[in-house]
Amino acid sequence: MKHRSQRIALTATVLGVLLLSLSAGPAAAAPTDCWTNDGVWFPYATAYCSGGTGAYQAWATCMQNFWPYDAAFVESDWKQAGSHETAWVWCPAGHRMLTYGVGLKS
Repeated sequence: MKHRSQRIALTATVLGVLLLSLSAGPAAAAPTDCWTNDGVWFPYATAYCSGGTGAYQAWATCMQNFWPYDAAFVESDWKQAGSHETAWVWCPAGHRMLTYGVGLKS
């Protein structure tokens, strides 16, 4: 009897999780028409998204130019998609940029 009630409870839990995952949530779209750019000779990056909804930001990974060669991950503030604003991010002083990109959220 104990095993049967545990099995029923487990089945009900699994069913509930499945139903929640299938239910329709609010429609959301990520930003579109995005581009990134770097400073070539300077350790900064920019990001821009001209369409969609949601928000975007610029991010970069940076490496210190001298011992102990510490790494840093930097992010700009979030900008609204279609706001005609450019997101900027700079590496800390004494660091060079390794990679950069655009972060998106719906």
